[in-house]
Amino acid sequence: MIRFNVLHHEKIPSAMERYNDQVKRCLEVLNTCLEGKTWLVGDKRTFADLSFVPWNCRLDMLLQTPPGEDPLAKYPNVQAWHNRMVDRPSWKRCMEVQDRLMDDQGLIPNGMPKGINNIQEYEAEIAREAAEKGRS
Repeated sequence: MIRFNVLHHEKIPSAMERYNDQVKRCLEVLNTCLEGKTWLVGDKRTFADLSFVPWNCRLDMLLQTPPGEDPLAKYPNVQAWHNRMVDRPSWKRCMEVQDRLMDDQGLIPNGMPKGINNIQEYEAEIAREAAEKGRS
């Protein structure tokens, strides 16, 4: 999905729609699986739960959700499950470290340099920097 929504040189609407629909289908399945449950497996948080958190935190970017819209709003069980994980102090500490490291490196949440919004801009910036180095 990232490939077609963010990294691909040209926008291919059919591919973008297909992968966005797949993510939404997975969210629907998760929402059903979490009905009446606190965690995915058993009665405690496991790696199965934690492995979803980084992706859930980037769903707005992955699905290109409009600003202010919550991509989990249509999936209340997933939303509650996700909140249980991200509300943990340990997760908050991890995100503080990640945010600081990314900021120190001049990166935004999608991994691109600050001020770069898509792969075309990134490649243009790389070419510009290479040309400058070639002149010096």
